[in-house]
Amino acid sequence: MNGRSRLNLALLLVVVALATFAYYKPQKSEPAHKLSALKAADATAIKIEIAGGPPIVLARTGTAWNITAPLSARADSFQVLRLLEIVDATAKDRYAATGLARYELNEPHARVTVNQQTFGFGAINEMSREQYVLTQDGIYPVSLRYGTLLPKSVLQLVGRQLFAADEAPIAFGFTDFKLAQEDGKWKLTPPAADLSADDINRWVDEWRLATALAMLPASKRKPLATVSVKLKAGNEISVAVLQREPQLVVARSDQPYEYQLSAEAAKRLLAPPAAAK
Repeated sequence: MNGRSRLNLALLLVVVALATFAYYKPQKSEPAHKLSALKAADATAIKIEIAGGPPIVLARTGTAWNITAPLSARADSFQVLRLLEIVDATAKDRYAATGLARYELNEPHARVTVNQQTFGFGAINEMSREQYVLTQDGIYPVSLRYGTLLPKSVLQLVGRQLFAADEAPIAFGFTDFKLAQEDGKWKLTPPAADLSADDINRWVDEWRLATALAMLPASKRKPLATVSVKLKAGNEISVAVLQREPQLVVARSDQPYEYQLSAEAAKRLLAPPAAAK
């Protein structure tokens, strides 16, 4: 091997060594800017203001979230947790809160206030696919997903279970049959042969755990049927059956919205326990 060949070999070894070093060198991640020091578990109040719509206000009591405006309702805990993801958001950059019009933050498209901290949602950067959020005197480009979690209407935040966890039905009244608890046992009138206590309990659980596919605004449709329900707390409500197909739609007499359930739910909920067996 002549001198030139040895030089080329040495240069090749240097290049290989540098490439190996660069490959295995720990990568320095860009510092992430947190939008908030809040934790979702510490949130007790949420206010959502979206241009063109009334403010939506939620309050937490214990572990349960409730909507207090523009209507009164149980809130869907899953949807609330998704909303609260904004307090854990981070951004690669933070800009001073100046020239807000440039980012469409002088009049944000939406504002979400968690406890005392407000997050304003502005323009979308089409190049980076990020949205500018204004909070605590800073502008942060964050993932578009946080903006997509904002509800288009308050009904998206309403709890979808027909009965709350602390609501226990103890009597059902239909046109052609009744089911009620007497001395801790369910009694069906008129009675049905070959119907076990387990069959009845399963039927009651279908009602107690019934969950809507979607929530609908209240309508003025005439009920096809009405089911009276007595709750353990002593209050009585009626459940209006507004539609059976292609989906079941029902409305509680004490709530200003409707529940859209599956057509299969209609077969289980509206038939006597013996038929639904």
